[in-house]
Amino acid sequence: MNRIWSRKTTGRVHAGLTAALLAFMLFRCVNDSGMEVRYFLICLAMGLAAVVISLMRRPQGAAAWVINIPAVAAIPFAAMMMLQFFTLNPLRIYPQMILVNTGFALLFYLLLAFLCGSFWLGYFAATLLFWLVGCINYFVVAFRSSPIVPWDFYSVRTAFSVANNYSYELSWNFVISGSAFLLMLAIGRKITWKIRPLAARIAPALLCALLLFGGGYLLQKEEVQTALSMDTILFTPSVRYRNNGFIAAFVGDLHLIRVEEPENYSTDTVEKIAADTLSGGQQEQMQTLLENVKAEEDVSPTKPNIVVIMNEAFSDLAVLGSFAVSEDYMPFMRSLMKDYAGGNLMVSVKGGNTANTEYEFLSGDTVAFLPEGSVAYQQFVHDNVPALPSYLAGLGYTTTAIHPYYASGWDRDKVYDKLGFRTFLSKDDFTSSEAGRSLLRGYISDETAFEKIREVFETREDNRPQFVFEVTMQNHGGYSKNVGSFGEEILLGGASQSSTQVRAAEIYLTLLKKTDEALENLIRYFEEKGEPTIVVMFGDHQPSDYITNVIARITGYDPDASLAEAQKSYLVPYFIWNNYGLEVKDRNMVSVNYLAADILEAASLPLTRYQSFLLSLQKILPAVSGRAYMDAEGSYYTYDQDNSDYSDLLNKYAVLEYNHLIDTRDRVTEVFTQP
Repeated sequence: MNRIWSRKTTGRVHAGLTAALLAFMLFRCVNDSGMEVRYFLICLAMGLAAVVISLMRRPQGAAAWVINIPAVAAIPFAAMMMLQFFTLNPLRIYPQMILVNTGFALLFYLLLAFLCGSFWLGYFAATLLFWLVGCINYFVVAFRSSPIVPWDFYSVRTAFSVANNYSYELSWNFVISGSAFLLMLAIGRKITWKIRPLAARIAPALLCALLLFGGGYLLQKEEVQTALSMDTILFTPSVRYRNNGFIAAFVGDLHLIRVEEPENYSTDTVEKIAADTLSGGQQEQMQTLLENVKAEEDVSPTKPNIVVIMNEAFSDLAVLGSFAVSEDYMPFMRSLMKDYAGGNLMVSVKGGNTANTEYEFLSGDTVAFLPEGSVAYQQFVHDNVPALPSYLAGLGYTTTAIHPYYASGWDRDKVYDKLGFRTFLSKDDFTSSEAGRSLLRGYISDETAFEKIREVFETREDNRPQFVFEVTMQNHGGYSKNVGSFGEEILLGGASQSSTQVRAAEIYLTLLKKTDEALENLIRYFEEKGEPTIVVMFGDHQPSDYITNVIARITGYDPDASLAEAQKSYLVPYFIWNNYGLEVKDRNMVSVNYLAADILEAASLPLTRYQSFLLSLQKILPAVSGRAYMDAEGSYYTYDQDNSDYSDLLNKYAVLEYNHLIDTRDRVTEVFTQP
């Protein structure tokens, strides 16, 4: 019975599963992406070969060696290349990095083989793992336009909470890679080498592990990366992964989980920066600017309510170029931006990582000084961090956060308290009638979310000024799924043909129109209420490439044309409205890390020394985001450029931020709290 099961039944089961998986992938790809005959034939050939090999008996004697040696050597290389092929062209990996990636893959395969005592079982497990990582990376790139980075593991829970609301389109890259992995699994099952004695397996397994960890350690060293001519430019992660290969790029990024101390960092330096003006040619200019924002000389007796809405994926894609629509999708927002302070807000993320925009606004820090792709909420906020909520609480404000989705997303249920919010209303705080009455694509609508803001004001028990910060969900990604009766009302002009992707873009624009209508109702409420109130709204990021590519094709937008063009993908609209005649400086371009200080300055509230520094910095560098910064003349720079005019200034900012967020034990608290 065992002989029959191992030789016949296992092969048949594997062949059946292989055929079923191939059929599913081909069906999805043909259905979603259209027929490509050459790709179809390639996938079909690999799939049929996998089925045939699965049904064959394992070779014996000399024939086994003919299979074993090539399979043991070739499968790790093929797995490495197909892992890359999910999203990038593996032939564009630097030649020397192909060897590095292959070496890591081979060592990992051999490690599992020795641990299992069976080459076929170890290779089978390793191949499945490579396939799984490739699939995950494929969808991550589809969602946020950048590959997996080491610190994404902090975000797994958040990713699963929104995954069901996305539609999953399979490209031919996905199907070809999947077919290749099916073939590798079939070939791997025919390897006959086994090492049963544990004593014979320990030494080679330890050697493989040592080489893996040692190689990984060395690959993170700057000297080694330079010697290998690795691409180390953090600005373009997809290009870096393309040039270095997925494995080497991922391993080479592991050291970035830790934040390095800025140059000349010490607590004495922190105090000096906060107390003094900058040195060099900027001294006189910075002195004048600091004098203009001294908090002690300009404190208003009025403490207005402050309502801030960070609206999920809210953006005006017209920044990428003009395109025709059936009607304006944000007319009221545009009127506010015209009549009050507002314009373009530069953020550090695109398509996802909402929490980074949120953190930059609330803290005044920039993710530019953190490891690329990291999430401050999950990696660095472990203790109380002086931020806008705690600061306003110290001024007598009631601080409330609202998020009409799961409280655990981005660890908000833990982080908000550390930032100074005293009340957090999540999805569970919306009644069933509220949550069900106005769901759009499975998310609580902005109209209902804004009603919760009104409820906070109507049910408060005292007359203390209110700070309410809401992060919405209505416009979250997945514009082709769970649409139900919600249809596109805003129609695009200029699209070459109607498609699922074009319809998704139209649904996205329609959602913005719904937000605009809800916003008008909220502003009318505060106009009628009459109580001194400031209302601010901005987007957290533009939607993923799935949507923006539709607009780019219509407008001819090319992010690779220049750094300035690339930064257009990181622009969202914002406004600062008030109902009591407050004069607010109108800045057409600002980055989100400055926005809270701008609001406090506009309200004539006292400022911390950190906020004063930010307002001074803003005069010279109006936009500082995760990927680039802009000077007062409108010129853009990346952080790896040696720019003596601004490098010292940016280092001072980095020193303050490091003490604020990372060096919590020696934090100079008085720099970040009220004077």
